[in-house]
Amino acid sequence: MTSNKHFEESGAAALDTQPLLTDGTSKQEPEQRVFLLLQGPQSPFFRRLGDALQRAGAQIIKVNFCGGDVFLWARRGALSFRNSTSDWPFWVSSLMRERGVTDLLAFGIWRPLHWEAALLAKQMGVRVFSMEEGYLRPNYITLEEGGNNGRSLLPHRPEDVSAMATAAPDPPAPQQADNPLMTRLWYTIGNYHAGNILLYPKFFRYRTHRPYALGQELWGWVPRVLKYPWRERRYRRRWKRFVESGTPYFLFPLQLDADSQVRLHSPFSGMREAIGEIIASFARWADPELHLLVKDHPLDNGLIDYRGFIRSFARACGVERRVHFLDIGLLDSVPRDIARFFRVEKYFHFKKHNEAAEMIERSRGLVVLNSTIGLAALQQGKPVYCVGRSIYAMPGLAQSEPFCQLKHFWANPAEPDQRLLEDFIKVVKTRALANGNFYSREGIAQAVHHSLERLGMLQTPQEEPRKACD
Repeated sequence: MTSNKHFEESGAAALDTQPLLTDGTSKQEPEQRVFLLLQGPQSPFFRRLGDALQRAGAQIIKVNFCGGDVFLWARRGALSFRNSTSDWPFWVSSLMRERGVTDLLAFGIWRPLHWEAALLAKQMGVRVFSMEEGYLRPNYITLEEGGNNGRSLLPHRPEDVSAMATAAPDPPAPQQADNPLMTRLWYTIGNYHAGNILLYPKFFRYRTHRPYALGQELWGWVPRVLKYPWRERRYRRRWKRFVESGTPYFLFPLQLDADSQVRLHSPFSGMREAIGEIIASFARWADPELHLLVKDHPLDNGLIDYRGFIRSFARACGVERRVHFLDIGLLDSVPRDIARFFRVEKYFHFKKHNEAAEMIERSRGLVVLNSTIGLAALQQGKPVYCVGRSIYAMPGLAQSEPFCQLKHFWANPAEPDQRLLEDFIKVVKTRALANGNFYSREGIAQAVHHSLERLGMLQTPQEEPRKACD
């Protein structure tokens, strides 16, 4: 059996000098749960969830892979994995076996190291819980046993959805919580990336799961932020002209090129490939009177020239006058929060309503890979076609193969079955979502409280959410 000396403990710039983690020296009682926490969201959420789990009687083991993990965890006693990734399977399996791990918890179970750990955990009878951003937004995070998105264990047949909804309790209305993106940017840049830079000598073997390095991301982001006022004015002019023209259109919202939904749960290696496939289908099969409106993702890093590529591909297909691209820019709250921080908010004009919802409402329907905006469109009663794997791609909700080919969707888009949609939303809320968010203080408090409920660790159901993470 592997000795405990193989599991190196790492110190941190501790916010709390008391060690949170077990030292593994005492034998665990059979009824005590031992949670292994891998990488969490880029916020203090995992740290506060770990605190709450320990107060509820569980033991916590945290593994850090990089300097950003250390900065966000900010507790003594965490374990550092600094070996080659080829050593990871035996290392983590030995850890789970020696420490008596009962539950594994990770944000993004699809990340290579997470997925390898999850496969081994299932072999050992360890329960695996995966977190992601909420399937429904705002006010929800995703917490599922087994996996998320294309690996979700949610039912995929309408009859199973309806049966599960009938047996499920009515979900409570979610509590509202502020979720400013400036806070998220601070955690990402000021904590996570700063930690990766400062502690790089210690974690020099670490490689991010993302396809772009930090320097590349910044290379794309800096000009986008600096050009925001100009891009915002250009977007408004083009959207106004498009609306006034009364042009009938389908909406194609882009997803982030680095998104696992694109690279793992769709038939494409990236967004350029997806764009080409959809424009080619539109050019060949859609009515000549219809147009295709392509909307950029608001958090796109700008490394791909989508405008130039879409113009070139549409021109090659002979539909350059029927395919339009809108660079919607940053999410509304990002520039507003930046302007508020520097006290120059009055000099800028910020959008006052959800223009993505307006684009959906005016459209004939949406074509998506598998984005959560597709679920939002279904809630607005709009036809949706999923090119990739999605939890809502099933007869009666979003059209998709093998039941419908994209070429038929252009001519016969089908609206969702409202009863089935209501059942599906009920199932998702009761089986896969937890109220709260990962970033604001109040949102984290709510998310911790409801995560404890989902994990079966909330001792007093009447406990106030804030007490779960203070």
